[in-house]
Amino acid sequence: METRHFIGTTATKEAMFEAMATTEGLTKWWATKAKGNVLAGQVVELEFDGLTTLKFKCDEVVKNKKLVLVCFQSFKAWNGTKLIFNIEKKDQQVFLTLIHQDIAEDDMESYTYFSTKWTVYLLSLKQYLEIGVGTPYPKELKLYHGD
Repeated sequence: METRHFIGTTATKEAMFEAMATTEGLTKWWATKAKGNVLAGQVVELEFDGLTTLKFKCDEVVKNKKLVLVCFQSFKAWNGTKLIFNIEKKDQQVFLTLIHQDIAEDDMESYTYFSTKWTVYLLSLKQYLEIGVGTPYPKELKLYHGD
């Protein structure tokens, strides 16, 4: 299974890519901490304090256009999944489309949770790009008490 999401922003493609493809940028809207190099063939670790650390192999990096991450160490629901981030300028906006692929079909609860949670994090990215302050974990909007 896969899920798709998008946001449009007044930011530049360069600013969007920097927020997605640098460890500093990733901590402004998504993770608590990040380390590694967002370069093709390299590994990036995203830490979510007290929850988990996700490890991704950077499968494809096209500056200001595309980032593909393959999760290889995580909780079961994400292992082997692929995140494809496409950046496109259209109609005086910069759009980011996220495709989260290879989600296990037998785990509808995780699929539903993460599909909804992507909306939260992408709106955090939009907020970071447009006003300078995002809501990375653990400051993001919670889906339920205890999330």
